[in-house]
Amino acid sequence: MVAERIALEGTRTCLTLVRIDLARYRLEVRTARADGGARPAPRWAADFGLVAAINTSMFDDDLRSVGMLYDARAVNRERDNPKQGGFFAFDPVDPRDPPVLVTGRGCDGFDLAAVRRRYRGLVQNYRLLDCDGRAIHWADPKIYSAALIAVDRDGRAVFAHARAPMTMSALSQVLAGLDLAGALFVEGGPEASLVAGVVEEIGSFETGFWDDSNHRFWDIPNVLGAARR
Repeated sequence: MVAERIALEGTRTCLTLVRIDLARYRLEVRTARADGGARPAPRWAADFGLVAAINTSMFDDDLRSVGMLYDARAVNRERDNPKQGGFFAFDPVDPRDPPVLVTGRGCDGFDLAAVRRRYRGLVQNYRLLDCDGRAIHWADPKIYSAALIAVDRDGRAVFAHARAPMTMSALSQVLAGLDLAGALFVEGGPEASLVAGVVEEIGSFETGFWDDSNHRFWDIPNVLGAARR
């Protein structure tokens, strides 16, 4: 597991990326509904022996993900959200398949049913990069801290976090300059969280909701975690 920080132009903060070798680590979903309630990211990691944890996605009042979310252990949300075009699939049925895949509507040969047959785990979200790793423009003018999940060109899972408030269009431009094959937004504002060993990244600003004063991890209901094999 490798952590790196990339300076964000015009801010005093960095984009933090944690690259996860899936030959050494496995991914799993932990949820409030299946695992005893919401808690801050560091507690999710401590309670379940995770070496890294990040938000899976935005969530509804019932604490379930707004998009599809499941792994081999439990289903949090079964239905496809037609507004969200990105899919992060992991834990392949056939070990010859890539250990993690980011794909989405509009990608060549995309077939959600086939992805679901091939992979035991799936997280659905909005995309920040298109099928070729290029920036996607977001119409949303709001600025906020953000957490995201991605896959790099070496096939590693990537957990990433930007505390600096920015539009997602601006963040997608930064991501397009890195060696990422795909990336999905998972959460924004003070709830955006990432822990990975000594890495502790806390979200804060969100237009119309929170200023930049937050310095504590908020309770979150669902996380994607990495555990040692």
